[in-house]
Amino acid sequence: MNIHLVAKDELEAQGIRWMIESHLTGVRLLVWKTVQEFEEALEREPAALAILNMDSWTDQQSQLGETLRKKGVRWLGISSERIFQTAYRALRYRAEDVLFRPFSPLDMIKCIQQLRYEQRNQLVSLTGVPKEDCSLVDYPALFLLDRPVPQPIMMSAFLTPQQAKLPLVYEQLRNHPFSGGHQVFALSGFILCVQEVGEEAVCKEEYQAFFAEWKESTEEPLAIVIQAASSGETFKAVYQKTRELTRQIFFEGYDVILEGEGTTNSREIDPFLTPLEQRQWVEMMEKGESKVIRDWMESAFLTVAPPYPDPEMIRIRLTSILAQVRRHMKSHELQSPSMEAGYHTVFQEIIHEPVMYKIIEAFLSFIDRLLLQEHGKLKGGRRSLAEKTRELMEANYWDAGWSLAACAEALGINKSTLSRRFAAESGQTFRDTLHQVRLREAKRLLKETDLTLAEVAQLTGYSHQTYFNAKFKLYESITPSAYRSGYGSYEK
Repeated sequence: MNIHLVAKDELEAQGIRWMIESHLTGVRLLVWKTVQEFEEALEREPAALAILNMDSWTDQQSQLGETLRKKGVRWLGISSERIFQTAYRALRYRAEDVLFRPFSPLDMIKCIQQLRYEQRNQLVSLTGVPKEDCSLVDYPALFLLDRPVPQPIMMSAFLTPQQAKLPLVYEQLRNHPFSGGHQVFALSGFILCVQEVGEEAVCKEEYQAFFAEWKESTEEPLAIVIQAASSGETFKAVYQKTRELTRQIFFEGYDVILEGEGTTNSREIDPFLTPLEQRQWVEMMEKGESKVIRDWMESAFLTVAPPYPDPEMIRIRLTSILAQVRRHMKSHELQSPSMEAGYHTVFQEIIHEPVMYKIIEAFLSFIDRLLLQEHGKLKGGRRSLAEKTRELMEANYWDAGWSLAACAEALGINKSTLSRRFAAESGQTFRDTLHQVRLREAKRLLKETDLTLAEVAQLTGYSHQTYFNAKFKLYESITPSAYRSGYGSYEK
């Protein structure tokens, strides 16, 4: 597919080239410095699309519009001038659209993709093959029959954490301009799309485009699970593989696109604590070792790598741990109404939360609250204000909303007094100390887990990855990704 470009300047041309080449495959971009060069090149190089800077047009150059119309060249205008003359030229010479600077890169990519979909579908219609609503498969073939796949297909599951959003996913999939034949099925836990495969890379590119459009139109998380299948496999077997692959969302989280690689066998784990592990939990709870418990939980659950175990086995194991916490609550009479409510909230999270790291986050938050209540009763009068403040930081650093004001309220003093006394006793500000605690934990997660930077940021009290990156660079003099690459060799 040839795309001709006449940009405002060389810098804009380089930006558009990077944007197109990083998002699209099978595109050849031809860049011209002037409209005259572009017109001459049209005689030698046919254009599927032209992207033209309209600010350089003059009344004397209006023959360019006539040339585009006569040759049937579809074109997209770029302009800095939101004036009537620009809109008039675009309408008169049948532009696909006009993007006014500064424009979203996604708008240009969507326009190019739409054109390519239309061209492919026109080609398919000429061959007499239906271009959409193919009847490759039906519900019985997915669940009951052993009907073989007649040609290469792509089977994809689309999942959101909120089941109420699935009808919206279904409608957007039905309206999305996929190339080739495709079918959409509404199932109980996700929406399934079955698509004929021309070029596998193009199919994956179309899913990337759908993902980008979804994120642009809604803030709702989305996961896409893709399973390729060749002729000879049965639809039922491919569906089973696709369904098994959706279990990885429990470990990977949402806002991802996962691709299947054949078998998806689960790793076996013991869903119950061993006698030794039970003794460990008794000791950790008795000693109030919040940090040791956090390390144990993160090592046991957040470092799990493929092949993943069955998520239901993980849920059972977590309820087994929660039973140990329950015994501790009863033996130490920690069954206040707030603790009871917290316990039942964690139980519901274990049963229903679709992403594991969020369950761990809620679980550890509850244990911190429990131990803080017990620990405060036992040792509250024998620690300095700085020590008590530091303990509260260790217990709450994961909470992005926790602050000096929340800490002061827990200690029962004015926040200005806390700020002044903490700085005097510790030699550094409350804010700097809290960032150090958070970044110490972030460095450990970067070294010991495969969590994404966004997940590490969320688990260490930063609601936005950009803010996390900035603070990490400020305090550690290196970016989080570079630190992870060095595995701690950059430690101060």
